[in-house]
Amino acid sequence: MKAGGKPKNLKQNNSRAVFELLRHGEKIAVAEIAEKIRLSKTTIKKVFDSLLADGLISMCGKGESTDEGGKKPELYRLNPQFGYVIAIHVTPDEVRMATTDLRAEITWREIAPVGVERSFDGLVERFATTIEAVMRDKSTSGEKLLGVVLVLTGLVDPERGVAIHSFFYPGWGRDAPVIDRLRTRLGADFDAPIFVDNTNRYQAVAESEKGLAGDYRNFIIVDALPEGLGAGIVVNGRLLHGRQSIAGEIGHMTLDPHEGFPCICGSKGCFEAMVSERRITALARELAVSYPNSVLSAKNDAITLHDVCAGVISGDALCQRLIDDVARWYVIGLGNIIMANDPELIVLQGIYTQAGPYFLEKVRDGLRNVGLPQVKKTVEVAYSRLGDDRGVIGGALHVITAYLANHAY
Repeated sequence: MKAGGKPKNLKQNNSRAVFELLRHGEKIAVAEIAEKIRLSKTTIKKVFDSLLADGLISMCGKGESTDEGGKKPELYRLNPQFGYVIAIHVTPDEVRMATTDLRAEITWREIAPVGVERSFDGLVERFATTIEAVMRDKSTSGEKLLGVVLVLTGLVDPERGVAIHSFFYPGWGRDAPVIDRLRTRLGADFDAPIFVDNTNRYQAVAESEKGLAGDYRNFIIVDALPEGLGAGIVVNGRLLHGRQSIAGEIGHMTLDPHEGFPCICGSKGCFEAMVSERRITALARELAVSYPNSVLSAKNDAITLHDVCAGVISGDALCQRLIDDVARWYVIGLGNIIMANDPELIVLQGIYTQAGPYFLEKVRDGLRNVGLPQVKKTVEVAYSRLGDDRGVIGGALHVITAYLANHAY
């Protein structure tokens, strides 16, 4: 998936093509790369010599001889310790801070609740102190800081470096200048690039590079929180932002304008409101009298979506009825997206993956019959295999790709 800018010349194109193969493989020889990307061995060797000189790759032994015999080829591999990324993912409730190596493998992680300090200045200060602490720890390692990435909830404009609006952090206001403020706080000596974007977009990057979407150029990830639902949309290999950076805000598509449940955005009947914990737990309390044996009956006001999903796995009839309702709204919402976007793959992330095969099959079955009944729907729907670190991993991958796109070797 394209991200981070375009290579400026042929040398950068060659370097990036070589590096992409190294990044996704363990050990590789010059001849193997030359065959895969149709460049001469001489050209590949020149690129390798530059990469070796800079420390981006290292030699790692000899390969096997060909059937015709001859010298065993020299093997090369990426040097993941060449550089590191600092990734900070702000969720509605916590700040997930991590460093990764050049393969976007996490090398350090710390998770902390947001707590009472939810102000813009307070969180920028937390970002800065984390970055400074990591840089001190890395100061003697020889690793290069490739960049910092902020993974934020809500509407984000990565081009301007601003958080447009977040329902979870309303005190930030409109167009909070997160990159400018952080760079000012870090001081003039801090010269690494800083990136920012919406959580779901970076999670789409992670799915493309390390998840289920590696072989797809048209796919959507859909992530659901107890309160909140959004998408990362990739079309022809490109991540969509849209004119106002609202591409992917599918949680605020109106599915039921008349009888719909109130949404945190102020509208009613939004996709995310219809599948929110607030609505599903209210429905659970309403129906519980008819299901006295349900695991939810004794919980009353303490019901959570985790309880509902766990009950589905154990065969609880009330929990299954509630998840049937969620699946119905997913089918309506995703069905509209299929008609507008026609993706090859939809990857479901977040809370409802905890409902296991039951929910997934309900959604799959419903989508087979949505819209244009004369046309067979071939879109695949699957649960993500990535865990809670998918935001920081996707952000780190974006930084790494941007670094390679803008540096010739």
